[in-house]
Amino acid sequence: MPDGKTHDLINATVLIIVLSGLYYLGKERTIDLSYLNMPIILAFSTAYLFATFFLSPDLDINSKPYKRWGILRIIWWPYKVVFKHRGLSHHPVVGPLSIVMNLAIIVASLLLLAGFELHKIPGTFIIAVTTGMIMSMEVHIISDCLISKLKSIF
Repeated sequence: MPDGKTHDLINATVLIIVLSGLYYLGKERTIDLSYLNMPIILAFSTAYLFATFFLSPDLDINSKPYKRWGILRIIWWPYKVVFKHRGLSHHPVVGPLSIVMNLAIIVASLLLLAGFELHKIPGTFIIAVTTGMIMSMEVHIISDCLISKLKSIF
């Protein structure tokens, strides 16, 4: 399995490739990207990087992402108890969705307590943020699988 630094590097590289590809496709007008404006791209990229450094499928162990939460890592304690490492936490659907849903419940609760009206958050923003976080975790899971298979071959 890749270590934390390697995961961070792989995820950052994939983000650069995705953004470069979107820029190229938009510039060449290969596909219609008119719905991708700068705030949406920024929301996606920020969420992707946030997930890379703080929302790894490795939150179920004492990983770098888990430790980066500092004192707030207590919010991930139930996740550590429920999930076993390399089990459902690394399932391509269950793992990322469980992390995103856990975080969404916490953030929504805090926003509601602060008096924020959740229905005013644009759907495109929610989609961009959710996609960024899930994509980051999927890259983590895929890189784990690929490196494991490569190690078994060589």
